[in-house]
Amino acid sequence: MTDKKIVFSQLQDHLESLREWLVAYETFQDDVLYVEFDRSRFRTTDSKENIPAPSRFDALMFLGVLGGDVQVSVDYVTHRVPANGILWIMPAYISQVTNLSPDFRCWILLLSGSFVNDLFHSTANINIVSFMRLKKHPFSVFSPDEYRLLNRSLQAVRDRILQQTHIFQKEVLIHTVRNFLLDMGNFFMVKNENLFSPVLTRKEEVTESFLKLLSTHCKDQHEVSFYAEKLCITPQYLSLSLKQQTGRSASQWIQDALMVEAKGMLKSHRFSVQEVADMLNFPDQSTFGKFFKKHAGLSPVAFKKL
Repeated sequence: MTDKKIVFSQLQDHLESLREWLVAYETFQDDVLYVEFDRSRFRTTDSKENIPAPSRFDALMFLGVLGGDVQVSVDYVTHRVPANGILWIMPAYISQVTNLSPDFRCWILLLSGSFVNDLFHSTANINIVSFMRLKKHPFSVFSPDEYRLLNRSLQAVRDRILQQTHIFQKEVLIHTVRNFLLDMGNFFMVKNENLFSPVLTRKEEVTESFLKLLSTHCKDQHEVSFYAEKLCITPQYLSLSLKQQTGRSASQWIQDALMVEAKGMLKSHRFSVQEVADMLNFPDQSTFGKFFKKHAGLSPVAFKKL
């Protein structure tokens, strides 16, 4: 199974509990996914029911709130996103919906890692997502007029997803998604031009590079020293940088990433506990079981049965 197919399979498992609220599901070759949810159509009282577990995807994800509001934890920092708000979640970031209102309506646009690479490959000197790079500001609330314009750009993306007979569908879809990001980036940067310096600090660069490495290697590399060596810095400097930028050390990041991967695999019901231990490069099932129980409070077998 290719990486992008794994991402979409994980997302489908992740969203299974929200299936009754699903009103639109459109996808292009496991590269681009658009979904809409409408909770307001159902008379429910528990704002935390059906909330999926924390997840990390090797994908760029956007969540736009059409009505009501939602609370989302991004790397354990909670953000409340109201109507006309858009939240973006970068690859390797751990996210979880923690609360949502009874009248909550939203759309989600997910771009696979390979599609994002294609998206920016031909962009010469313009970093389209530079406005999204700092974790401190993962969402923005737009005016009704701005949101209407963004919705037109988003609908153009949906039209291209559905245009399956077009010989150059992927190429025109890349162009259309880029236009959507540029429209959103224009509004966001005008609103927040004083929030960012144009150049990342050294510790911000270290954090960003570490997260990219973690996304690629978390399953097979569990030691801080591996990531520090890749970044040509000491383990102490790596952990200090991460602690100052995110509030968590390198070892905590690695452990959390492993737990997200482990929970996703166990809940998918496609793998045995032994297979999960092997895929996550633990020496044996017993070691994996002890690690999982320490961080989850229950054994992998018990977690699979939940």
